[in-house]
Amino acid sequence: MMNLESIKNIGIIGAGVMGPGIAEVLAIFGSSFDFHINLFDISDQAIENAKKRMEQDFVKVESVGIFSNDDLQRARDRIHYVTELESLKDSQLIIEVIPEKIELKQNFFKKIEDIVSPDTILATNSSGLSITQIANVTRNPERCIGTHFMNPPLLMPLVEIVKGEKTSDDTVSVMTDLLSSVNKRPVLVKKDVPGYVHNRLQAAVFRELMYLVDNDIMEVDDLETTVRYGLGLRLPVMKVFEMVDLMGLDTINNVLSYLYPSLDRSTKPPEFLKDMIAKGTLGVKSGAGFHDYSSKDMTESMKEKEAATFQLLMMMQQYD
Repeated sequence: MMNLESIKNIGIIGAGVMGPGIAEVLAIFGSSFDFHINLFDISDQAIENAKKRMEQDFVKVESVGIFSNDDLQRARDRIHYVTELESLKDSQLIIEVIPEKIELKQNFFKKIEDIVSPDTILATNSSGLSITQIANVTRNPERCIGTHFMNPPLLMPLVEIVKGEKTSDDTVSVMTDLLSSVNKRPVLVKKDVPGYVHNRLQAAVFRELMYLVDNDIMEVDDLETTVRYGLGLRLPVMKVFEMVDLMGLDTINNVLSYLYPSLDRSTKPPEFLKDMIAKGTLGVKSGAGFHDYSSKDMTESMKEKEAATFQLLMMMQQYD
């Protein structure tokens, strides 16, 4: 039976947005296990781009002062770059981070299980596709599991562990131990529901926000203020169900009985969103969305937000 101590070699499939970040997490925070990490991609250019981004991340980590230069150099040395799947044959864990198309993931899982051991854990970083459907094309679906890292993986603590219908408890246990050991906050999604849990919560908020805009109930800037300085300000220091308990379950029951019937229950995105897309208003990538980004350096802005998020995480730890 596989356990955390059995995992020595880890293959990460895909050197795009998420794969390099996951490799960094395992290399930096998994120092006590000294993982041998193979980052795989079929594209030499993708590998080169990943190396550059990862070096920038290592520099960021060093600037924080938690790890020494020697620590980070050892982490760099744990990461290896490969373009042949056969290089992954000795892996005890595979984490797939390829494009979010179920056929691609199914084809990959069928291919990789002919290369690795029957005991090797096969994890997908899908953000919402069915783990059960992906696993069903394999001979050993009990060793298949979802590990949904948040972006950027190096910064965001949350990882959703998603059970498919046939995922074994042993597989869940190993992945929970592994993620906990590399400074992540794993949570178990016990049933394979579309979008898992984090994205469902996010989508529920988005749906109500879209409804409020579409019905001219509040302007976008005022909605931003409402979320950030109301609910958003409480969440870093107070648990959601703790807020419910403080309100009183009888009180919350009365409020929800009154409020639920008026909340948006749309099953499709609003028409005004489609109209914005048709006009080429796509958000940051087009220079404008609900806000104007034409005069902003978004690269610098995101660096500032990442630094602020790190400081917030440090503060949040005292309220766990």
